[in-house]
Order: sequence, then C-alpha cells, then structure tokens
Amino acid sequence: MTHPSWTYPGSRWWKFDFHTHTPASKDTGHWQATVGTADEVTPEAWLLRYMAAEIDCVAVTDHNSGGWIDKLKAAYAQMMAQAEAGNLPPGFREITIFPGVEISASGGVHMLAIFNPQAATGDIDSLLGAVGYTGTKGNGDGETGRSVVEVIEEVLKVNVGAIPIPAHADAVKGLLRVNPGTRKCVLSAAMVKQALEVGGLLAVEWCDPATPYPEAVEKLANPLARVLGSDCHNFRGSKTPGSAFTWVKMAKPTLEGLRLALLDGNGVSLRRSDEEPFNPFQTPAHVIRSIEIDKAQFMGNGNAARLEFSPYFNAIVGGRGTGKSTVVHALRLVTRREGEIQLLPKESEPLERFEAFNTIATRRDDSGALKAETAIRLEWEHEGRQLRLRWSATGQRTSVEEWGDGQWHSSPSQSVNPSRFPVRLFSQGQIAAMAGGGRPALLTIIDEAAGVESFRQAFEEATRTFFVQRARLREIDGKLATLPEVERRLQEADRKLKALAQGDHAAVQQAYARIQHQTRAVEETLAQLRDAAARLRETASGLLLDDWLPQHFGDTETDLLAWRADADALLARARQRLEQEADTLEQGASRLEGDARLAAWRVRTAPAREAHQQLQAQLAAQGVADPQAFARLTQERQQLEVQAKTLRQLQTDRARLEADNKAQQALIVKRRQAMTHQRQDFLSKKLQKNPHVRISVIPFGFDSTAIERSLRDLLDVKDERFVDDILTGENGQARSGLAYDIATADEPDKMAKLESVRHRLIEPSEMLGGHFRNFLKKKADKPEFADHVLTWFPEDDLKIEYQRDGRWYAISEGSQGQRSAALLAFLLAFGEEPIVLDQPEDDLDNHLIYDLIVQQIRENKLRRQLIVVTHNPNVVVNGDADLVHVMDFKGGQCIVAQSGALQEKAVRDEVCRVMEGGREAFSRRWKRLGREV
Repeated sequence: MTHPSWTYPGSRWWKFDFHTHTPASKDTGHWQATVGTADEVTPEAWLLRYMAAEIDCVAVTDHNSGGWIDKLKAAYAQMMAQAEAGNLPPGFREITIFPGVEISASGGVHMLAIFNPQAATGDIDSLLGAVGYTGTKGNGDGETGRSVVEVIEEVLKVNVGAIPIPAHADAVKGLLRVNPGTRKCVLSAAMVKQALEVGGLLAVEWCDPATPYPEAVEKLANPLARVLGSDCHNFRGSKTPGSAFTWVKMAKPTLEGLRLALLDGNGVSLRRSDEEPFNPFQTPAHVIRSIEIDKAQFMGNGNAARLEFSPYFNAIVGGRGTGKSTVVHALRLVTRREGEIQLLPKESEPLERFEAFNTIATRRDDSGALKAETAIRLEWEHEGRQLRLRWSATGQRTSVEEWGDGQWHSSPSQSVNPSRFPVRLFSQGQIAAMAGGGRPALLTIIDEAAGVESFRQAFEEATRTFFVQRARLREIDGKLATLPEVERRLQEADRKLKALAQGDHAAVQQAYARIQHQTRAVEETLAQLRDAAARLRETASGLLLDDWLPQHFGDTETDLLAWRADADALLARARQRLEQEADTLEQGASRLEGDARLAAWRVRTAPAREAHQQLQAQLAAQGVADPQAFARLTQERQQLEVQAKTLRQLQTDRARLEADNKAQQALIVKRRQAMTHQRQDFLSKKLQKNPHVRISVIPFGFDSTAIERSLRDLLDVKDERFVDDILTGENGQARSGLAYDIATADEPDKMAKLESVRHRLIEPSEMLGGHFRNFLKKKADKPEFADHVLTWFPEDDLKIEYQRDGRWYAISEGSQGQRSAALLAFLLAFGEEPIVLDQPEDDLDNHLIYDLIVQQIRENKLRRQLIVVTHNPNVVVNGDADLVHVMDFKGGQCIVAQSGALQEKAVRDEVCRVMEGGREAFSRRWKRLGREV
C-alpha cells in the first residue's frame, strides 16, 4: 500500500483515522435505519468512503463490539483480488484495517483498543470477555465491570498485540475532561492519575488542541502523544471520513510501527490534521534516488552494490572497512565533484584518501579502490524528471541519460555541473580541513550557494571588454605613429605643387586640379545614394517576427492566430514601404546621373580637360622628364590628405576610447567588489544569530602566502625566485614584500595598496631588486602583461571564528573538534540541494553531536535530502533516520547487509550489532515517557 506517486524506500507518512464506527455500533442512527433497504451501508461501501477520503490506515472501533471486523476484512480481500486480477473496483485504493474496539469502562469512560492488523472479530470478543463486558454488543452506554486502569492493563495483555488509547479524552466520556471554566478533573483525580501511570499507555485521543490538561495530572499527561480520529458514526454532518485524522510516520502500517510512532510523539512521527498545513509527500527539488557501484576492487563484484535512498534522511552505518566511505567517494566521482576536494592542501588527509581511492588497481593488493572496468550509476530526480549519470573508470567521464518511453536514452545535454546536479559532498575530515588551509574550497561552496557565479561572469565579461579596448588602443597607437610622416609628405607635396603653379601653365594645372576634385565629389555622392538604397533593402529584409511554435497554438485559438496575422501584415506593409523607398532612391540616383545639369557641367569642364592634355603633350615634346608630375603630385596630395584626415579622426577616437577604458577599469573594480558584497550578504543572512560560528569575508585576503601564490601565478613564476621582493619571512612569519603589503593593509586602504603594487609591477622602481626589475622589464615587452596586472585581484579570504564560553575565538585556536563543529554548523545552515556527510561526528563530544548534528539534521531534512555516513548511533536514532543502510564486509566484498527503516526490528538489531551504544540510543529515544518501552 503506497501513495500513488510514492516510490521511495524507508519511512513515510500514513493518513490514519484512529476512531471510526460501522453499523455494528448501535448509535449509528442513520445506518441503522437503512438496514434492509437499498441504502444499506455494506462493508464495501463503507471501505470505499474511507478510500475516497484517501485514508491509508483505519482503526475500526465500534462500541463494545468487533462485529464488523471480519466483514470488512473479507470485503477488502475480495476487492484486492479483483484489483490484482486487473478488474480494479471504481474508487479502490489500498488501505490497512486496524481492528479495534471502543470499550466503555466502569464509570462510563471510553477507551480505544487498537489491534494488530492480523487480528479478527474473535480477538475483540476475547478482550471484551477479559474486561467483563456482558452488555449488548454495539451499545455505547453499556459498561464493563472493570475500572479504567484494569481495562488498560487487559488491553496491554492481548496476545496478538493491542494499544490502549483513551477515547476523546477531553470531551464527553473522556478520561481527562475538566469542569467548565476550570482545570479540575471531572473524574477522581486519583483515579485519573493511576490510569496515566500504567506502563504502556502511550497516547490519548484529543479533540480540541486548545483544551489544557487537568492541572492535577498535567506532568503525567504531557509526555503522551495526542492523536485525532473522525469518530464517524455516519456519512453525514461534520464527522465524516477524512474530517479528522493523524499523519503517522511508519515504514509499514503495522502495530509495532504505530507503537514506535506514538513513542516518538507529536512533531516527530505524528502530525494532527488540525495543525498547520502539512504536505507529507512534498519532496526536495533534487533527490538522489539510488547509486550502483559495479566491479570496484572490493565492491560490486558479481552483482552491483545498489543503495536506494529516501528523499529525506538516509543513514549509512557499518564497521571499519565495510564500504561506507566508498559510497561517498563514488558519489563524488559520478557527480564530478572531485574538484572541490582537490582545492584542499595537497598534504590534507581527506584529499590523500580520495586520491588513493581514485586509483585503478592492477592487482588485488594494490592501494587503488577502482578497476579498469569499474562503473558507477546514479539515478537522480529533479521535479519529477528522472535522470541517470553513468561513470566509468576508463576515461574518467560521466554521461547523462533521461528516462522516457519506458527506457533510458542519452540526454541531449551531456553537461554535468553544479547547477544541473547540485549536491554537497563532505568526505571524512574535509570539513575540519576547510577551516584551515582549505578555505578556498569553502569559498567555492559559499559562491555556489550565494549565487556568486553570475557576479563572477559579469566581472569576467568586464575584464574581457577591458582587454579588447586595450588591444584597440595599441592598434590605434601603432597607426598614429605614422601621422608625423604623413604630415611631412603632405607639406612636401604642397611645396612642389606651388612651385609648379608658378609657371605659365599654372592656370591650366589649377583648373584641372579643381575639376578632378569636383569629379571625385560627384562620383562619391552617386555611390552614397546607391549604398543608401541597398541599406534600405537590407533593413526591409530583416523586418521579420519570430515564428510561433505550432505545438503551443492549436486550431482552436482562432482569435489569437488572427491577431498574429494582423501583426505579420503590419510588418509586411512596413517592409513593402521600405522596399518602395529603396526603388525610388535607386531610380532617383539614375536620373541624377543622367541629369542635364550634370551633362552641362561635363560640357563646361571639357575645355579644361583638353587644355590639360595639350599641356602634358607640350611638356613631353619639350623634353620635360616627368610630364605627369603635376597630376601625380595632385593625386598624391589628395591621398595624403585622406590619410591625415583619417589619422586625426583616430586621435579623437583614441581620446574617447581611453576615457572608456578608464571607465571600464572602474567598472571592473565595481564588479569585483560586488562579488565580495554578495558573499558578505549571504554569510550575514545565513549566520545571523548562529551560536556556533561567525564568518567574515576579507576583501583580497589576509593570508600573505595565499596572496603570494596568486601573484606568482600572475607573473608565471612557479619557483622560489624573487623572495625578497614578493614575500619574505622570518620564523614562519611574513615580514615584507608585495604580498605582505596587500595582506596587512587595513580594509579601507586595501584597494589603494593593490593599485600601488600594480604600479610597481608595471613601472619597476629602484625599491625592487635588480633581478626582479629586469624580469619585469622583460615581461613588459609583452603588451598584454600590463593588461593582466591592471585586472589582477587576489581572491577574497574567510575569517572564521567559533564561540566558546560566550566569547569568539579565531578558528585556528580551536581543537579539530571545535573547528569541525563550527564549519558543520555553517554548512548545515543553508541550502536545499542533497547533502552527503561522511562521519560528521568525528572529533565532536556528545553534547555537540546532539545539539549540533542531531538538531540540524532534523531541521535540514524538512527541506533537503541527507545522506550521512556515521559511527554514532545517536545521529541515526535521535536524528530520526528515514532509511538506514547497514554495510558489512563478507566474502572479500563490501555489501549492503540490511536496509530499511528504524521501526523495522531487523534494522534496529543490525544497528545495535554494528554500532557501539546503539541499544542505549534506542532506549533514550523511546524513554520519552520516563520508562523503558
């Protein structure tokens, strides 16, 4: 029996009606009146009404009778048989019948007894006999001869198992009702107290949550679970199926599962329908459905090791060497998140362990955990869509598949990135490492959660624009370098032409030069007119509306399609007018070319052209060495005038581009600062009032060594050269150097100090060492070097503090446990993506495990999926794991020995077997009532 769309393993929520009646109860007036008529309520009809209300579990609790139990079970069995045969009865859905009875104890107090689903009418009758009920079965006014205490005790003795629950305890015939306007018991306070002290009483049916307990027994009553049922006596009025119920969290609907849920109580495994709205089937947007590890060195040989996951809290437990961390490493590989752990210092233990795992072993005694044929498959769910990631050791790559048409097929997008498959993975020791030298890894996580990527892209785009502008400036400068020579040649051409103009033929030459200018002007004008017509045609051809996708607009949307047709027609008319204007312009240009005025001009200038030709012939006849000198010089001067004009325009362009470039540099600073501010805002919001950790973003960092690495990357100096100039230290402490200057600058002065260091890199001064100056001068030979220096920003760093005894201390002063606790408090404070934690309790003391991990797990699993590898039973038990996988090592292989919910005895036994302190953890969880259960 499952929710129609619920296909996840582990615990889930069941809609449970704790108090119902059938026609077996004599006070069901309407039902009694219809007996023997067409409207008679049959067992099938009764069940279908509860099915229609989507009740998953129904306790059948007739007054002093179990007369309908067998009838209902027989009717349900017949309906199930029809469903399994493919003949599904209309309105049928699976439901679990919990046989029960509402007993009237001595004094008229009503007591529910809820039995194991396997119980029958005969078991109810046996209990009625045990409590001394001899009245009419089904009569709510009949009473046993036994007290409430005795009835409770007899219910607890039932061989098949039963749970006593005082019915409508705050209302008529209830055990805990009070006199109006007071908190005094209607019944004897001593008797009520005696009843509440019976071991095994776990819950009461409570109708009005606003009604307080009687003052005399408040402390005894407070630990009891408060459940709700419809108390339906017919299908009319307000008390009908689905009108009042309790959500119960169980692995399966069993009496043992119910008993443990009642022990957990309200807010943990029980939620009443009269509380705030609750959607028990709401799952996170992203869920890891399962992982399969096939043919690894010590896992998945023979059959692939498969672990399925609940969308909530999954615990993986087992002894050392049973494959727990293998699952975490496999998750990291298949989701391509190895880059996060590789940001840790090379000597860090978590990185070393992962690198050792991520090695292909060629022999069984090799250290690697993979083989050449190792494959990892992970099924992922995102808002109802099913995806699968497939990773293979050969090639170290992941492919993406989608589920459709009953099979897996290759996804059109093979991208595997944090935005598409968001998951947080923290291997054993990784959290503590991030508090120290692994802060870049932590910053990456913060950036991903804070949405810094879009700010980073804006910064990088601004930087690219800056580089393009700088390259353009260099290109312009190269061209402008020719301007002085062009101006010299132009002056020389002018002098020669003036000299030629001094002779007798000066007038002819001058007239010809004037005509040449006019001719060029006319030709350029005609060319511009024809070009304008071509541009109009190009514009017209580009005036188009985007097509509407036919799958989104059917034939029925006639009005919308007609509207679109009008829009197309409007644009078509505009396009037509533009084309007509282009035709008009071309025709006009042709007319102008043949215009009489132009013809008259040609006739008018013809004598001057002929005079120039005659002059050239005369000069040639007279033996002039260069008869074309005047024409050549005239043409040369014209060309030089054009070049000079172009270059002078470039000077104007350069001034504007230089101003744009300065503004662009300011924009780069602004966008880089926006990244810092986004990080700061995120941390401020997520850590507000956090009692464990405080994190500040330090712009451009405070760690001289980290800034030194960044600076050496900029300069492409990977060795230890130029120590005296970049960073020098004494006794492990930085003392001087460019990196030290930036690291030690006060925050308001950081930007100014960074600009000072940039200036010294671009224009080396005598303050730097000779070798370093020579190196920088050689670097400056590459013009792009200055560009990269001007856009260099050391990465921000994180100042992490933890709280101890009400005071804040630098994280470096804390123990590994304190560092882990502080970072863990932060990492669990945000995010809705799946999170995987490998032994987060390492180095933490017990109070931190409960106050930090257990509480955070309970809060986190309401919004995100958790997969936690742990050795601590308190994490599993008190964190209320929805699904537990118990790992073991058998036959040379790591295997999943047991999987299931904590309410399953086999799972609890395995947890106790492999986890020291497991039984004590279970005992503490279920000693809520102050006694062992």
